[in-house]
Amino acid sequence: MVKMGGYLLTGDLILMLYLLLLISLNVGFFTLFRKGKLNLMVSGIIMIILAPLIGFSSGALLFHFYDWSSGGTGEGAGYGGAFLGLLALANGILVLVIGGIRWILHFVKN
Repeated sequence: MVKMGGYLLTGDLILMLYLLLLISLNVGFFTLFRKGKLNLMVSGIIMIILAPLIGFSSGALLFHFYDWSSGGTGEGAGYGGAFLGLLALANGILVLVIGGIRWILHFVKN
């Protein structure tokens, strides 16, 4: 663990990596959508399926690198993992809803 100025950089690094993972998944999904290779509804379902994996793995990593010398119990790591999992779930639901609206609008136009 690396400490600098009282802040634990390992947890921040894990948080940034998972946020970078979510952003790169979104960019990849929308790039494939623009090329016509992937439907937004399918990419939303994929993101919803990946949400528990993202939440559990980030919580486990945050818990693993927790600074036990501070005297805490580490529940903040669990809360952080749950927050990242819920963030991925909300992102997947949002992409699914946008894909559903686009699909409905496509059939209304025709």
